[in-house]
Amino acid sequence: MDKEYVQNIRYKLQKRVRRVNSSEYQVFHYVLKQFWGFINSQPLLVGILQELENKISTVEEEVEELFSSNIAIVYGSEDENSVACYLVIKKCVESEDTNIEISISRRYSKARNYNEMLEAFKDIFVEPLYEYLDENLDDNGFILAILRKYKHKCEWFQRQDLYQRWAENTTVGEKLLALHLYEYLHDQGVEFTIEPVSASGEADLVAAQSSNEPLIADAKIFNPEKRKDLNYISKGFRQIYTYTLDYNEPVGYLIIFKTCEDDLKLSFANYSQMTPFVQHNNKTIYFLVIDIYPYDESASKRGKLKSFELTEEELWDNIADE
Repeated sequence: MDKEYVQNIRYKLQKRVRRVNSSEYQVFHYVLKQFWGFINSQPLLVGILQELENKISTVEEEVEELFSSNIAIVYGSEDENSVACYLVIKKCVESEDTNIEISISRRYSKARNYNEMLEAFKDIFVEPLYEYLDENLDDNGFILAILRKYKHKCEWFQRQDLYQRWAENTTVGEKLLALHLYEYLHDQGVEFTIEPVSASGEADLVAAQSSNEPLIADAKIFNPEKRKDLNYISKGFRQIYTYTLDYNEPVGYLIIFKTCEDDLKLSFANYSQMTPFVQHNNKTIYFLVIDIYPYDESASKRGKLKSFELTEEELWDNIADE
């Protein structure tokens, strides 16, 4: 990832946290809202929080109890504590009660002065969440944000060029598009090796980050006329899922280049940053569709397109049938 970009986000985050920590009770609720607004305006930070949301489990129920009773919640696990901090701050900024943070602070502080009460809120919820965000800025949790940026770049600026690159030699077109993806990741500062041999074959890309969390990714074409249909996508999913098992990694990414006019609809229950994903056996596989087909007409004039829909049930059925 671009180190200067990450550093810029880190600097801005630090400034917002300092503003929150120096705010007194009269304006604290509004400053906290501004802090939350900043976080949700930054794709990298949103990516971290959405990864964090996947760890919610039973913490959500306990946070609800915190707001409905006078019982404080304390966690020994850093992950659970980070999730709780995220949920508490989220509920506070969504509340119309401008003193909600003071009410929560009463569970943890015996102080009578509002500002002193808020110090407990800052120490228990704001600082741990900030530390979690800061510590994860360089981790693989941001790969999804990088890939979404790549999707936009391809669809907005390089559609014709990429389609032509594939169409001129469809036999190796998939590999050529994959190499374009690798070049982009390299430019973003992601360190990786291409096609290392695993126990199950060859993953298209396994990136070795400084955090020692490899990036498991694979690139596939969707074009039913070329026999790159839903079954082909399902096989790509199975490969990624198997690679996550081989490398003992929790997350994998299936990058799908759509080179036809037909629509590809992924009807999955879960989305992160508007990107569908499926979960199984503690593994999360993201599906990112990049449409590089050069349409002759604008979207409003194309008429009804033939649509291919892939559901989670069909995904697993296709795998089970092999």
